[in-house]
Amino acid sequence: MRRILGSLVVRIGLVFLLGLVLIQGVIAAALLWPDGRPTIFRLVSPHEAVTIAKALEASADRQRPLFLAALNAGQLTVHMVPDFPAEIVGGHSDDAPYLKRLYGGYAYVLEGRAFEVQAKGDAALPVRRTWLGQPGAVRLLVRLKTGGVVVIERAPVLIQRLFERFAVIAGAAALVLLLVMLVCIQQMVRPTQRLAQASRDVAANIDTPDLPVTGAAEIRTVSLAFNDMKHTIRGLIDERTRMLAAIAHDLRTYLTRLRLRTDFIADGDQQERAIRDLDEMGLLLDDTLMFAREATGPRAEVPAMDVAQEIHDFVSLRQEMGDPVTQLDPPAAAVRARCAPLAFRRMLSNLTDNAIRYGKAARLSARHDGDTVRVSVEDDGPGVPPETMARLMRPFERLEPSRGRGTGGAGLGLAIVKALANTQGGDLAIENVNGGGLRATIILRNG
Repeated sequence: MRRILGSLVVRIGLVFLLGLVLIQGVIAAALLWPDGRPTIFRLVSPHEAVTIAKALEASADRQRPLFLAALNAGQLTVHMVPDFPAEIVGGHSDDAPYLKRLYGGYAYVLEGRAFEVQAKGDAALPVRRTWLGQPGAVRLLVRLKTGGVVVIERAPVLIQRLFERFAVIAGAAALVLLLVMLVCIQQMVRPTQRLAQASRDVAANIDTPDLPVTGAAEIRTVSLAFNDMKHTIRGLIDERTRMLAAIAHDLRTYLTRLRLRTDFIADGDQQERAIRDLDEMGLLLDDTLMFAREATGPRAEVPAMDVAQEIHDFVSLRQEMGDPVTQLDPPAAAVRARCAPLAFRRMLSNLTDNAIRYGKAARLSARHDGDTVRVSVEDDGPGVPPETMARLMRPFERLEPSRGRGTGGAGLGLAIVKALANTQGGDLAIENVNGGGLRATIILRNG
C-alpha cells in the first residue's frame, strides 16, 4: 500500500479525486442548504388561480382529495383551510402602488372571489415542506364559492431546476477536473518517469539517447542538466580509457625491453622467474584494458546464438586440454540467446578458470527462464561468505589478498564477465550451492 501511495500518479489522482468530491459537496450544499430566505418570489398567476378555484368548486367533496393530489404533483403546492387566517401580512396595498395594481388584476380575474396574500413567515398557516425543500415566499389564498379557502403556493422552481441539473453540473465539474489531471500527468509525471528511466539506462549504458528537451521550463532545465551530466560522464570515461590505453602501450614497450634483457640473465632459475613475472604483468595489462573497454564501451545490438552448442564445443575443447570440465544435462533443443560468440567464450573461459582454480572442477549448463537464458558454471569448492558476494564482482577485489597468478590473479575475472554480460544486455549473478560449491550464472536475453 505504501508503494502504491508513493506513486506521483496515484497522489495526483487522489488529490484531484478529493477536489472533485469537495466540489460536488459544495454544489450540493449551495443548492440544498436551507438559509431561511425565500427561494423564489413569485405568486401563482391569476389565471392559474381561477382555474384551480373553478375546478375545486365544480368537484364533489369526495373528489377534492384527488384534485389536490394531482395539483401537488406539479410545480404547485395546493391545500385547503377552513377560512382566512386572522392576520395577513402584505394584504394591504395602499402604500404600495405596484401591489395595488397587482391585486387589482387578481381581483378582476378571480371574478369577485375574495383573496388574500400571505408572506412567508406568518404563523397563521402551517409551513408545508416538500422533498424539494420549502415552498415559495408568498401564498395566494382564495375563498371558494362553495366554501373553504384554497391556499396556492408556488413550488421552489429554481431549486427544482438546479436539482434536476445537478448531475449535469457534477459531470461537467468531474470532466474538467479529469482533463486538468491528465494535463498535469502529461506535463509532470511522464517527464519524471522518462528521467527516472533514463537514469536507470545510463547506469547500464552511458550511450543512451539524450532526453527530449520538451515540456515546462523546469522540465526542460532538468532534461538539459541530465544530458550535460551524461555527456560529461561519457567524456570522463573516454578520457580514462584513452589514458589506460596509453599507459598500457608505454608499459608494453618497457616490458618488451625487459623481456629481451632476460636473455642476458645467466642464472636459469632467475631468468625463468623474471620471464614469468613479465608474462603476468602483460596478462594484467590485457585484463585491465579489456575491463575498461567492456565496462564503458557502447552497447550494440547483438545477434542470437545457440548457447547450448557453444557450451558443448567449449567443454569438448577444454576436455581435450585435460581440464575437469563437464556439461550438465545437455538440452535436446537449441537454447538461443542474444550474445556475441567471442564475448560468450571469454565469459565461459573466465568462469571455468575460476571454478577449476577454487573448486577443482567445473560443470556447465544452460536453460530457459522466462524471457531470459541462464548459463551456469558450478564448482565443488567451499563457496564464499554471503557478505562478500557483491564485493567479488568489483574490479581488483579478491578474498585472497595476494595478487599472484598462482593464487587467483588480480581480481578482474568476475568483473570482466559482468562487464561483458552487461554489454550483451545481460547480467552476472553468483550464489552458494547447497552442499558446497559456488554457482556463477550468466543471464542473457532470449534469442
